[in-house]
Amino acid sequence: MNIFDEDLNISGLIKYAEKEKVWLPEFQRPFVWDNNQIRLLIDSLYNNYTISSILLWEGGDELARRRVGARVKDIIIPEEKEDNVVYLLDGQQRTTALALAFTDKTIYRGNNTTKKESLNIYWDSEYKGDDPELRWIRDDEKVNLNGNGKYITLRNYEEKEIFRQFSSRFVKLKHAYNFDDNVIDTWYDISVEKEEIAMLRFKNDYNKKLNDLNLKILQRNVYDIEQKGSLEQVLEVFERINTKNTKLSIFDIMVAKTYRKYEKGYFDLRTYYKIINHTDSIKANYFENLDYIDLDNVSFNLDESDLLGITNIILRQKFKATEILKLTTPQLMENTKLLHDKFQFLVGFMNQQFNIEKEELWKYQPMMKFLASAISKFQDIDYSKQEFLKKWFWNTLLMNRYPGAQNERIAKDFDRICSDESLDTIMSKMLNDNTRNYNNIKNNNKENPEYFSASYNAKSQQIYRALVLLLKSKKAKDFYFGLEPVKSGASAYLLEEHHIFPKNSTLGKSITSKYSNHKNSDIINNIANIALITKDTNNKRIKARNPSDYILQFEQEYKEQGKYGEFINIMESQFISPDMLELLKKDDFEDFIFQRTQVIYEQIFSLCETE
Repeated sequence: MNIFDEDLNISGLIKYAEKEKVWLPEFQRPFVWDNNQIRLLIDSLYNNYTISSILLWEGGDELARRRVGARVKDIIIPEEKEDNVVYLLDGQQRTTALALAFTDKTIYRGNNTTKKESLNIYWDSEYKGDDPELRWIRDDEKVNLNGNGKYITLRNYEEKEIFRQFSSRFVKLKHAYNFDDNVIDTWYDISVEKEEIAMLRFKNDYNKKLNDLNLKILQRNVYDIEQKGSLEQVLEVFERINTKNTKLSIFDIMVAKTYRKYEKGYFDLRTYYKIINHTDSIKANYFENLDYIDLDNVSFNLDESDLLGITNIILRQKFKATEILKLTTPQLMENTKLLHDKFQFLVGFMNQQFNIEKEELWKYQPMMKFLASAISKFQDIDYSKQEFLKKWFWNTLLMNRYPGAQNERIAKDFDRICSDESLDTIMSKMLNDNTRNYNNIKNNNKENPEYFSASYNAKSQQIYRALVLLLKSKKAKDFYFGLEPVKSGASAYLLEEHHIFPKNSTLGKSITSKYSNHKNSDIINNIANIALITKDTNNKRIKARNPSDYILQFEQEYKEQGKYGEFINIMESQFISPDMLELLKKDDFEDFIFQRTQVIYEQIFSLCETE
């Protein structure tokens, strides 16, 4: 039986589920539809409404899987045999619902492992109400027969009694899929002519209605999408389809592909990455870690699919997404501690060298990939390699060395560090890949000033995020409290991006008006007017005050405490020199923005050393 040899209809799909000819990959969630959703599905089919398509893939015995309707724990472990397996990648809720409604196949709902689902639905062929989906009646619900207040429950009747008493009004869905009408003969005493006539009349009417259900529901074509080829070849499809608004990813696929049973238990990729994300030391044996790590309290620093990419780079030095599928369970098991230690070193390196906290690692995922490959290649990161990686990072981020096709560029950089050339020579070649420069800032003049194209109003832009990280490179401190940037803790004391010249101050409004028809119309939001200030300082101490007002207050308070030198250090951590501090006291916006732009550029040049 080949599911792809014929046009698939609803009846055929049910049959393949019933006969276990299609399988659910492990990443598919349990069957969760309620009975009302099933009833609406039936009504949609009957009325020829679209129910979307299903996605099938015929592959090898390589993914952990279970039959349609099985318990989640009933996983079949792949043995990588030559057998072909048809996987249902998208549409399992609908397929399971149909199997439950039309067959007696054992079905489990949710995470229940003991209670089998039971569902008998009848078509009330005489229903005249305003809610057409109510023509599909469960045998356990009350039915108002004729709107006269008399209710019945079909489950309270034996099957033959339903048809003897109500004739062909109620049609059992399971009969439309599979029914031998010879059983009807046993419901009547055909030795009596009147009974025989009633039986023949009933059989004729009932079969007509079964044929109607068969034609309108079971013979409807399924819009199935057939995917052929290897797992690598269909990866893009896996990553693009959606089930209940949940995007299937390569991680979901790898969970199913790597699921294995061992003497001490099961290897599960989700658990594995909790171990990898555990911040303390771990043991080399995967199963030993399960005994002492509180996995429920482990948080992930990166998206799981990104973690897979980092894994593939550290263990195999491969950068393409499809290469991830070649990772094996034994390879992961054997390198548990190695991967953990390399990954934790990478996270620490990002934090120590670039002030990137765990919560923000996702913003720098391309850079993490190359750094992971370098850490894997270099083994020991001595001072020269550390300086090389720091210069590489700032050039890549600030000079936009990775526009588009990032994996290819990362692989190219990795090939360079694998060569016999010196790090200085390699860096010189890398600098040729820079796609951004700041020559307009370098050659700036007050008569016709130029500014960074980075605006608070476009915070998601790469250049803006890069320059905010640059502000952190001097360990920027809050104007008032002197706190350094953090992303966790009391929300009032988190350092955030705020305007030095507030937009709603009298001066801010004047600046906005002055530049309204200027090429720098958004200058009030330029990165040169942004500092890392706590919400508490901004909301309670700055608000809509001009710099001449709040800066003088802060300065005076520090002087009174005998800590004026500390105040100067705070301002310099925000790229504000003593000369610029004087400009703030005078509310001199233009000169301040011009000078701060130049100081930020000098920091870029210092970190990138492009000349």
